Amino acid sequence: MLYLDSSVLVKRYIQEKGSETVNSRFDRGETIYTSILSFAEVHAAIGRKYRVGELNSKEKKKLIDEFQADWLFSLNILELTTVTMIALPSLCEQYSLRASDSVHLSAAFWLKDAIRLRAKGFEDSGNSVEFGVSDGQLGKAALKCGFPIFNPERVKD
Repeated sequence: MLYLDSSVLVKRYIQEKGSETVNSRFDRGETIYTSILSFAEVHAAIGRKYRVGELNSKEKKKLIDEFQADWLFSLNILELTTVTMIALPSLCEQYSLRASDSVHLSAAFWLKDAIRLRAKGFEDSGNSVEFGVSDGQLGKAALKCGFPIFNPERVKD
């Protein structure tokens, strides 16, 4: 299973280093999670590209349509609640992270714990959560928290 923060998810829609690797993970039919925060962050990234003239109206609409389709049919969305954010205070205390990065890491922690609890008594093969991130500081924190890291910028396409 793969949890994507928005720094990786946005590579699916905006071509940049690692985009091909991200697309290949989707093409495999993997179970991919993200938090509802990514909805705002990906839309903001697309809007920013449009405002600075890197996308025209037609390209912007195409990217938004592609994102909306993935949001509805390809991604598993984690809501942000006091339950999914239970690790947030501890993460903020231990690591120097932006608020949004702490939210993503806390949501991934909740997912990892939920999967572990559901698999209790069963063989744990295939139940680990890989954390998809291209931000260096968040990646280091996630690694220290025991997550296997998927950084598409470091994987050879």
